[in-house]
Amino acid sequence: MSPVLASSRAGNFVRSLLIIGLMVIIFRELYLLWFFHTPAWTSRPPEIRYCGSYYEQRENPPDVSTAEMNRLAGGRVKQIMRSPVLRPVAAYRPAKACPRYVFAKVDDDRFVVYTFPSK
Repeated sequence: MSPVLASSRAGNFVRSLLIIGLMVIIFRELYLLWFFHTPAWTSRPPEIRYCGSYYEQRENPPDVSTAEMNRLAGGRVKQIMRSPVLRPVAAYRPAKACPRYVFAKVDDDRFVVYTFPSK
């Protein structure tokens, strides 16, 4: 008999683990949608919060490689944080000023470019 259908302690334990797992998935999805306006299954959120403001995805969004990313940023970039969907986010910060570009990794050697919003 399947442990899920069993009426013993093992069946209760397995059912409770499945329910807890389902609740975690649902609440994570709701959290990302409410606070970051992005679903958990996407690798390209429309905006990333860093350095006190929101960086927006570039209008013309072709992905860039590592070499193009370093050239666009003006130097070698480093990982600074993780995006809301747990992807690495990189930037180049030679000084204490906020960087102009932030890059989110979406694939091997492919990054999405986010720019500082112009005021």
